[in-house]
Amino acid sequence: MAPDDDWVRAFARQAQSDLNARDILAAGGAEKCHRLHYLQMGAEKICKAHLIKASGRESVRSTHACVAKVLPTIARDMFSRIPGKASIPGWQIKAIRKFAQEIETLAPALDRQGTRADNPEYPWIGSRGSVVTPCEHAFPALDDSDRSILLLIRLIRKQADLLLGEGASLSSAS
Repeated sequence: MAPDDDWVRAFARQAQSDLNARDILAAGGAEKCHRLHYLQMGAEKICKAHLIKASGRESVRSTHACVAKVLPTIARDMFSRIPGKASIPGWQIKAIRKFAQEIETLAPALDRQGTRADNPEYPWIGSRGSVVTPCEHAFPALDDSDRSILLLIRLIRKQADLLLGEGASLSSAS
C-alpha cells in the first residue's frame, strides 16, 4: 500500500492539473459549466489532500462532501503564513465559506435531498419540469470571475504547492 504522503502529493498535483484545465477553458471561452466542473474537482482534491495529510487516507475514502468544511480551514492556514497578517479578514472568510458551499454543491454525487439538482456535468429536471442542460444553465450563485473565487483558486494553488513541497507564499502570488 502506498504511503499517505504519496496520496497527498497525488491529490495536490491533480488539483493543480484540474485548475490548469479550468484556466485553459476560461481563456478559450468555454461554457461556465465546464469551468465550474474543473474548479469543483480541483477544490475537492485539494481538500482531500489536506485531510489525508491531517488524518490519513482512510479519512477520505468515500466522501465528496469536504469542500465546504475544509476550504475555509485551508484559507485560514494560508493567511496565517502571510507575514504581518494575524488572520483572514472577516469579509473574505465569509465569501470563501459561501463559495466553498456552492462549489461543494456542484458535485453531482452528493445527495441534496432533492433540493438542488443543478450540477455542471449532467442534465436534470428543472423547477418547471423540463430538462435543463448544464451548458445552457447560468449557475447564478457562482461567478467564477469574482475576486473571491479568484482568491479561492489562488489559495487552492498555494496549498497544492505547499503540499508538494514547493513552499510558495501568498504574498508572492500572481
